[in-house]
This record gives sequence, C-alpha cells and structure tokens, in this order.
Amino acid sequence: MIKRIIGVFIPFFIFANLLAQPNPDIYRVMYLKPKSGSTSQLLAGIKEHNKKHHNKGIMRVRTYRVVSGEKSGWLVRTYGPMSWAQVDEFVANSESKAHVDHGAKHIRPNIEETVGPMYWTPMEDLHYNPSTSDKPSKMTRVQFTQLNPGMSGEYYDLRQKYNEVHQKTNSDASFSMGHLIHGGQRHAVYATFSRMDSWSNMAPTASTSFSSRYNKVHGNGSWDKFLKQVSKTIKKSHDEMRVYMKDHSTR
Repeated sequence: MIKRIIGVFIPFFIFANLLAQPNPDIYRVMYLKPKSGSTSQLLAGIKEHNKKHHNKGIMRVRTYRVVSGEKSGWLVRTYGPMSWAQVDEFVANSESKAHVDHGAKHIRPNIEETVGPMYWTPMEDLHYNPSTSDKPSKMTRVQFTQLNPGMSGEYYDLRQKYNEVHQKTNSDASFSMGHLIHGGQRHAVYATFSRMDSWSNMAPTASTSFSSRYNKVHGNGSWDKFLKQVSKTIKKSHDEMRVYMKDHSTR
C-alpha cells in the first residue's frame, strides 16, 4: 500500500516541479497523416509554409517521416525547446489570421488526420550518454512507454537501475528520455530517443547480452526480477523510426 501511495504522489511532484521551473525545456509535437495520394502535395505545402511562417526563432521546425510503427507514413513536426511563456508566443503566432489562412490553403487540404499538439519535456536525470550536438541526426528511434496508474515511482527506479548497468559496463549506448506532460494519455507516458545514422545502428555492439550485464551489476537472478517489475509497471509500449527531412525543416 505504501509503495502504491508513493507511486501516486511521485508523478504529481515531478509534474509540479516541472511547472515550478522558470524556464523548462518544452517541445511541441504534432503528427500529420497525409491524405491518400497527397503526400507530395502536402510536402510541397509544408515547404512553402515553412518559408513564410516557420523560418526564425521559436517558430522554426523539424519535420520527420515516420517509417515504422503504427504511424508509418505519417509526418511529425517538432518545435522547441521553448519556455511556457514562449509557448504562448508560439500559439499566438500560429493562430494569427495570416498564419491560419496560409495553412488552410497550402497544408490543410492534404491532411486526413492530426494528432496533437502534445508537449514534452526532457528527463535529464534519466538520460545516458546523450549527444551534445544541436544538429538533427539522420534518423531517430523513439520508444514510447505508457505506465499503469500509480507506477511512476517504480518506473523511475527501473530506469535508474537500467542506466546503472550501462554506466558500470562502459556501454557505448546513447539516449535521452522525455516525459509527456500535456496533451496525451491520462496516465504517465515516457519516451526514449536514440539518434541514428542508419538502420545498421540497430545492431547491438556489446559483446555480451544486456541481461548478462544486468545480472553482473545487480546480482544473479536480478534480471528476472527486473522483467517481472517491468511487466507490473508498464501498461503498453511501442516504438517508431523517424527520418529527418532536411528540405522540409528549418532547424
């Protein structure tokens, strides 16, 4: 019961802490599903729209094509980092008559469905060996995790143990963690972001399995316990691969 109560309060405190920060990094994310046969027209419209409304400051955008997962064929538009005050500026700009009219002419006619906007923030204490480059990678693997109610505390502990294995075995892995803080599922949603240059980066580079390394760091049998806790903590998970579209991005 105590663990359950802690699991309920930890996400509340995390969220409250995020809101209390004067300048947290906020990322706005929007998915676009092109109408059948209209992808080329949508991309042409995005290019024009970027030139006019997304070419400077907080309005700059990165566009990705999703090439695997349940949203394969969709586009993703990401903006940020921004502060919450800058989100106000972004929304005001996006809702201006000139911006809305241009989007209605060049983009909306070729979109079948949208998801978002959603707002994410990095969880820097759960990153491992993150890239320091501000340039986009050619590809990004995104692994989404939705937790069962009241399990944020357990998940946080699991991620720390997971990262500890990487640290103590000198892993060359590299990823960052993000937390969906507005505009999504009711229960806690997290994501791991891994920069990649090609599909070949999916191949493991370690000479021994992660389970063996986990047992070495945390003790024999600890991997089985880890998997049982994962099964209890996580409601569902999925991943997708995004390919950066340089010609349709402005940052």
